[in-house]
Amino acid sequence: MKHIYLDKIFLLFLIVIILTGHFNSFFPYFLILLIHEMGHAITGVLLGYKLDKITLYPYGGVTSFNLPLNIPLKEEFFILIMGPIMQIVGYFLLKGVFHDIYLYHYTLLVFNLLPIYPLDGGKILNILCGYVLNYLKSFYFTFTISIIFLILLFTYNLYHFNLNMVLMIIVMIKKLIETYKKRYYYYNRFLLERYLYHYSFRKTKNIFNIKAFYRDRKHIINYQEEDKVLRKYFNKFKT
Repeated sequence: MKHIYLDKIFLLFLIVIILTGHFNSFFPYFLILLIHEMGHAITGVLLGYKLDKITLYPYGGVTSFNLPLNIPLKEEFFILIMGPIMQIVGYFLLKGVFHDIYLYHYTLLVFNLLPIYPLDGGKILNILCGYVLNYLKSFYFTFTISIIFLILLFTYNLYHFNLNMVLMIIVMIKKLIETYKKRYYYYNRFLLERYLYHYSFRKTKNIFNIKAFYRDRKHIINYQEEDKVLRKYFNKFKT
């Protein structure tokens, strides 16, 4: 349990639950959420990645690994999809114990698969984009879809107001803004990994500038090898 952390807004969410007298019904939600995140955690560890922490939010959880940004798309997808799969398995094992767990299971499952970053649905969308779009275009597409769905979610909540939903939307907006501000930091880190570790990829992609790198691809940039272009790029930052 040392890797499990409760976000501050999750604690606020928990206080609201206690004050409104719904603590007993909260436990099955917490249990199904924990099973979901353990699905991510166990899969990542089995694939050889070091678990950093599991942070629980009102809308779900985030399982963090010390992952390279050049992790193969199929491995990242597998880690992500095992969360919902483990949750489904857990639901069928627990539905005879908690008669109302079906409500939390289906709510969490559907909500978490919405195409909003940092939900699993948003991350899966980004992975699928990675097969056809370069790194930055995948990010911008995922960011745009996330904003659209957040607006729809906010609009829905205006007509069906729910305080817990407001907390969830606030957390997701905060995380999305933080990620957007760091987009070039992540991209440069993505390129630096390629430069330092010389990944081997089965497919090659011809591109025309360094901002068009794809995941899971080796690149030829203006008829130059990727390693040579990256060496020139990072030499500019040396003092």
